[in-house]
Amino acid sequence: MKISVTKDNSMHSNLEKSWADRIQPQPMFDVLERAVTQEQNGQYVARMEIGDTPGFENSEIHRLLQQFSAEPFRYSPSSGETILKDAVHESQWPNFSEIDMSVTIAPANFLITAAMASASSPGDVVYLPDPGFPSYVLAANFLNLQVVYYNSLENLEYSIQKSIDETSLFPKIVMVNNPSNPLGFAIEGIKLKGIMDFLEGKGAQLIFDETYINLVYDGTDPNIHSKTAIRIRSFSKEHCAPGLRIGYALAPKNLSKIMSNFVSLSISCAPKFIQLALAKYLKSSEAQVFTQNVKHEMKNRFKLLQENIPRDLFLIQPNSTFYALIQVRDDVQAFEFLMNRNVSTCPGSKFGKQSSHSLRISLAGNAQSFPKDLSMLTRGLDIYSKS
Repeated sequence: MKISVTKDNSMHSNLEKSWADRIQPQPMFDVLERAVTQEQNGQYVARMEIGDTPGFENSEIHRLLQQFSAEPFRYSPSSGETILKDAVHESQWPNFSEIDMSVTIAPANFLITAAMASASSPGDVVYLPDPGFPSYVLAANFLNLQVVYYNSLENLEYSIQKSIDETSLFPKIVMVNNPSNPLGFAIEGIKLKGIMDFLEGKGAQLIFDETYINLVYDGTDPNIHSKTAIRIRSFSKEHCAPGLRIGYALAPKNLSKIMSNFVSLSISCAPKFIQLALAKYLKSSEAQVFTQNVKHEMKNRFKLLQENIPRDLFLIQPNSTFYALIQVRDDVQAFEFLMNRNVSTCPGSKFGKQSSHSLRISLAGNAQSFPKDLSMLTRGLDIYSKS
């Protein structure tokens, strides 16, 4: 018998499901498929449903991929090419000792499941944010973990402690997403120190999803220091190449080894030529320049968004990532209303109960069409609010 525990202390008992039933897709891709279908039918669609990045062309990555694709296609170590792991360590976590920690290379979304698997057994309790990225609960369900949701719209220290008090279930794993997708919001890492020290002192394994940590637009510093936490980051977002499917996790060496074994079991290894191209890119000055340009452009896009949408419609004021949550009466109804007007968003209920009356929008689309897309969105929201 599997127990899923929610933040409001209600429990739902479900019979053990088959592996087939426990393997579920990310819900955002259903929305993407609908948008693509409408485009294929000859309609222009304002694509704001997913964190794809067609508006940012990374020409240096393109050049390096062409260069290294000419080399023989050979296997790589399951943990990743040493040259790429070194480049990741230097560019992402320069102050962490390699004596205690190790880097694993794999798609960042895959690393979520691998990280949870490395530190848990079936039936263990995992704390997940609500709202939160859907892959967290998909991974937890696949691994047959007990899920407790904490409210990520509240002060996290208060919210996590509240969940512990209300459920009397202490977590084996706590997932923290900072900056948050879907909130589009980053908090200062120092604000998490108290609850982090408490949880780690009691033996909980912290997993920090820091996919957007280098895409913060207001000076907030989400970085924190931990010698035991698993940290997941992604090449895809800050360098705008999601199709390459390369992410990295920094973890204690024993956990990193398990994660690498999971890579070996499933995908064997990330493509060698992509890893070599990325290693050279991360060691170049172009990498920092590109990310700074993305931050500059995204800061301008958020400014335009906030100038065109009333402040009280934001579930929370975004300061990072590609996303914002816009409050609506009914997220599914509003989603369909806008989709029928060729504006593709994502229902907030796909990210949790706390965001069920909102739509998540992505601002990472084509730069040339962004003003048109924003106009279509604001006009559609205005019509919907009056309907």
